[in-house]
Amino acid sequence: MPTLVLIRHSKAEAHRDDDHARQLAPRGRADAAQLREWLTARGIAPDRVVVSTALRTRETWECCSVGSVPPVFDDRLYEASVDDLRAVIAETAPFVQVLVLLGHNPGVEQLAWALDDADGARDKTNTGMRTSGAAVFHLESWGAQEATLQHWR
Repeated sequence: MPTLVLIRHSKAEAHRDDDHARQLAPRGRADAAQLREWLTARGIAPDRVVVSTALRTRETWECCSVGSVPPVFDDRLYEASVDDLRAVIAETAPFVQVLVLLGHNPGVEQLAWALDDADGARDKTNTGMRTSGAAVFHLESWGAQEATLQHWR
């Protein structure tokens, strides 16, 4: 059964003229290291990792990466809508068992809401996805429109 891991980037520096170039704040680096521990404790070992091209997302993956798969950087994850994220997921090869998408809100959070609308999942997803937040879902296939929330951080 395919596993999708959605991650929101860690805490970044205050705004700058070039939003794409914002780097992680010291707190963001520390939070990403804790996220690595969280992912490891849940046995997350991705076969594919797709990361937004923004500096803060690339730095987040550097600090929280698990496994040995090199990330793919994809512009579509920067300012991505739910449909954009679904398109990236649908392109995933059938042999991939664990896909990590590392991006931004509101898209990542909205996709989490859309994937599992059950009351138990809503109790968690309605709290919002904080920086360094993660959600782990099981899907029937990479093209599935619905999934089951397994873990929320």
